[in-house]
Amino acid sequence: MTINNLWVIMPVYNEEEAISPVCEEWVKALDTSGLNYTLCILNDGSKDKTLEILTNIAQKHNRIKIIDKPNSGHGQSCVYGYKLALEAGADWIFQIDSDGQCDPQYFPEVVRLSEKSKAVYGYRKTRDDGFKRFVISRFVTMFTLAATGVWVPDANVPYRFIHKSVMEQIAYKVPSDFHLANIYVSVLSQKLAGITWTNIHFRDRMGGSPSVKTFSFIKHGMKLFRQLKEASNSVANK
Repeated sequence: MTINNLWVIMPVYNEEEAISPVCEEWVKALDTSGLNYTLCILNDGSKDKTLEILTNIAQKHNRIKIIDKPNSGHGQSCVYGYKLALEAGADWIFQIDSDGQCDPQYFPEVVRLSEKSKAVYGYRKTRDDGFKRFVISRFVTMFTLAATGVWVPDANVPYRFIHKSVMEQIAYKVPSDFHLANIYVSVLSQKLAGITWTNIHFRDRMGGSPSVKTFSFIKHGMKLFRQLKEASNSVANK
C-alpha cells in the first residue's frame, strides 16, 4: 500500500531533557525513509522549557509542526493529533512518544509490514524501563481482555502505524473523558483491521519522568473497564 502523506504524532509534556535528541533522531530516520511526512509534535501544556526548545527545533526542520495546547493528558493529546492528521489529508498515522524510548531502527520494518496491513503495532518484547513497567503492561493486557474479549498483546504501546481508513472509524469515537485512550484505540484497531505485530526493544527514557503514572489506570479502573466494554460492543453491534 502506497504511503503518500504520513503524519507522525508525538505528544510531549515536560520533556526538556529528551526532546531535542529525540526530534533529531526521528527527523533523520524519517528523512532516510524517503516518505512525504509531517512530524506533528503536540506540546501538552508543558511547564518547563519544552516549548521553547521545540520552537527552536522547528526553525531548523520545515517538516516539523508544533501544536501548543492546554494540558489534556497523553491519550487525549494523541487523539487530538489523529484528528489533525486526518483533517490534513494524512493517509497513514504513526504515533510515537517523546521520551526517547521509541527506537527509530524498527521503523523500516513497520513500513514494510504496512504493505499488507492497515494497522501495524510494535510489541515491546524487551525493555529497559524496569520490571515494574513490564508487569503493568502485562496487567493492562489481561485487564483489556477481560473487559472486551479482545486479545491485544501490548495495548498501551506508543509505536503504532495506522491507515486512515481505520483511524477514521476510531478517532472521532473516543470519549473526551477516556483516560487511557491508547488502549481504546488498540482494541478498535484489532476489531476493525486486525493488528500486525512486530517485535521492538523499548529503551529507557532519555530524561525526566513518565507523564502517564505507573498506577494511573488503577485509579480509573472501573471507569476504564466500562468504557472498554462499550467500545468493544459499539463495533460488534455495527
